Amino acid sequence: MSEMSRRDFLRKSGTTFAVALGAAATDMLNIAPAFGANDRIVMGWIGCGGMGRNDYGLFSANPDVAFAALCDVDDSHLESAMALSGGKLQPYRDFRAVMERKDIDAVLIATPDHWHCLTTIAACESGKDVYVEKPLATSIGEGRAMVNAARRYGRVVQMGTQQRSGAHFQQVVQLIREGAIGKVTLARTWNCSNEAPDGMGLPEDGDPPAGVDYDMWLGPAPKRPFNPNRFHYSWRWFFDYANGMLGDWGVHLIDIVLWAMGVQAPISVCATGGKFAVNDNRDTPDTMEVIYEFPGFIHTYSLRKGNEAPLDGKHGYGMQFHGTKGTLFVDREGWELIPEPESATEARKGGGSAQNEPHVRNFLDCVRSRKRPICDVEVGYRTTVTCILGNISYLTGRKLYWDAEAERITNDPAADRYLTRPYRAPWRL
Repeated sequence: MSEMSRRDFLRKSGTTFAVALGAAATDMLNIAPAFGANDRIVMGWIGCGGMGRNDYGLFSANPDVAFAALCDVDDSHLESAMALSGGKLQPYRDFRAVMERKDIDAVLIATPDHWHCLTTIAACESGKDVYVEKPLATSIGEGRAMVNAARRYGRVVQMGTQQRSGAHFQQVVQLIREGAIGKVTLARTWNCSNEAPDGMGLPEDGDPPAGVDYDMWLGPAPKRPFNPNRFHYSWRWFFDYANGMLGDWGVHLIDIVLWAMGVQAPISVCATGGKFAVNDNRDTPDTMEVIYEFPGFIHTYSLRKGNEAPLDGKHGYGMQFHGTKGTLFVDREGWELIPEPESATEARKGGGSAQNEPHVRNFLDCVRSRKRPICDVEVGYRTTVTCILGNISYLTGRKLYWDAEAERITNDPAADRYLTRPYRAPWRL
């Protein structure tokens, strides 16, 4: 961009707004959007990093979608996104400006995890539907507030766990529910890789890059000196902004287990692990074992970042269901059913299927029909809660018992402090 156009761009996107989030006008609530020109769904784009740009491409491929605005606190992201969109969208540096626009029907939220809650609630309050990336929230309290906002304001909210929209995942869920592998007593999920010994390294604190509103990037998170590892992409390995690998990749895997087994929450969780393999400044574990107890079966999640040997001998990540008649493995590339010896069950396998495109399409169709999407906010909440409970057990060092109806840990009052996160002023939930 030329210096003149850059200055004009930053001047237009630098409007300051009041900190308090106001309620939307009542005439915008609980009604379907009044779509824009040519019956298109007009969208705003909040969070223009790598995932946001990928999602923008998926949404833009649908002829009934028209983006009108984009928002990021990093000028380099804004400039990249403006170039990707052909310079046709209105740029903003504060998401509240997007929410104030009455011509926008829905928003794509691809911010760091610690911003998912406030942006989603603000969108619901302003009468907009929401496609928000996974995980839903960074705390159980945030997730519940997001569900409540979606229901109160009658909004369609889809979480970006796209595997639910993959035909082969749907086939696997059906096979398990039909009893193709008998009674399932153990489900395993895992992520195995090797980042040893240096991991992300140990960069020193310093000044944020030019063109970054770092205070706004932190938002409700604790005030910290800027560190490159606590910024784009790698923020997910710090509890201030996310829930580590369990909340990043584990949410995809655990979501399929809950769906296939027809359960909503664990009875108990016990986790152990630590930072054993990598020498960097992350504070989430690089090695972890989590055991979830559900009615009639257990589920384990395994994390290794210091050894990439596949847990099943073949795959670096995946989901595996062990039943009395056979074992069923699935990942994004396909699935395989391995019968038990002497079982009448037949060996079968299948390939992968499209996931991202149908997941976006499902959301758009629900914006029009007002039906709940395949990964509705409540579904995303339940999966996110399961992941967060694993981290709470890890942080407390104790086995925890969960009352899903009361949304409380029943055996450890001290652990309740992890159910919510304190917000940095002036932000509040």
